[in-house]
Amino acid sequence: MESNARTIRGRVAVAGIGETRYYRRGESPDAEFALACRAILAACDDAGVGITDVDGFASYSNDRNEPSRLAAALGLKELRLSNMQWGHGGGGVAAAVANASAAIVAGLADCVVVFRALAQGQFGRFGQARAAGSVSGEAALTVPYGLLSPAQIFAMKSTRLLEVRGVPRSTMRAVALASYHHAQQNPRAVMRGRPLTAEAYDASRWIVEPYRLFDCCLENDGAAAIVLVAAERARDRANRPV
Repeated sequence: MESNARTIRGRVAVAGIGETRYYRRGESPDAEFALACRAILAACDDAGVGITDVDGFASYSNDRNEPSRLAAALGLKELRLSNMQWGHGGGGVAAAVANASAAIVAGLADCVVVFRALAQGQFGRFGQARAAGSVSGEAALTVPYGLLSPAQIFAMKSTRLLEVRGVPRSTMRAVALASYHHAQQNPRAVMRGRPLTAEAYDASRWIVEPYRLFDCCLENDGAAAIVLVAAERARDRANRPV
């Protein structure tokens, strides 16, 4: 088989995107499941497809909104794909999109929605370490030694990167400043109207070295979804596909 026959490059397109309002952690007035449904419906509307055209869901990081429940609530005709990329937090979003794309190329589903929803007031803080009577698996290599939160675990990897590769600490400040700068241009950003200065960054408290307060994510509540279809199917959509 030719190598180019086994790639998904150029064969799947993002036809639509949908989002809910974003809230600070724990402040969403709506249930997590309702947020998920709202984002999915918005994505379908943006893509110009009916919700009954959707036949698959993919998510990541142990999203609690099960596709079978979503399918029943939204009135799908058929659920052909239910996929989850477990673990690795926000980094799992890329894998969820890849899994959905691979399913479309393989003919397992025709219209897959990749989504994520979070309402921390309902289920507790996502990034907070929780007490447990016992641990197993990967956690057995971290929890007994005090590595409980994502910041603590990745701090070791980041410290090694800075030291081995010679990356200056100023790079981390630049990333945080850029994020807050873009938030000022986005009317939907939680931190719009609250710009960050280099002085404020340098004066912020340590979370765990080398991470200061503004290096860590805000753990916002809300939901987002994208609609994926085969590239040839997306060409006749009103919005330009990606």
